[in-house]
Amino acid sequence: MNKKAIDLLYRFFDDALTPEENEELNEALARSKELRDEKDRIVALRNEISASAAKSFRPFFAERVMHAITSATEAKNGLEKFFESLKLAFRRVAVVSATAILLLLVYNFVKSGDISITGAFGMSQETLVEVLESPFDATMEDLL
Repeated sequence: MNKKAIDLLYRFFDDALTPEENEELNEALARSKELRDEKDRIVALRNEISASAAKSFRPFFAERVMHAITSATEAKNGLEKFFESLKLAFRRVAVVSATAILLLLVYNFVKSGDISITGAFGMSQETLVEVLESPFDATMEDLL
């Protein structure tokens, strides 16, 4: 098979050949069994494609494709579902935790009788000198 005969064969299926090209193709087909087999293969392939295309494009094809696309974008993967359930669970934990913190703050205010930051945390009011004095004294005692 020569390249020109194959090109003529492929063009034969899609374009109109001139009378000279048509005659050249017929002569090449008569001479070459490989070219005739190639023509039979192309004809069978084209018939199979045209038969399967008729089955796949039933009515409302565009609507079915658009529905498949929109449902695919709306569907959530497993990771998104996991994070949504985690967010829901965290909301419940956050509400319970905030309530517990509020109750502890109120308890500390009532127990200390002082409405301040130290009262909120249940700490006694100490001055900076008192806080720094004990470590300083402990260090000095170790040195002596």
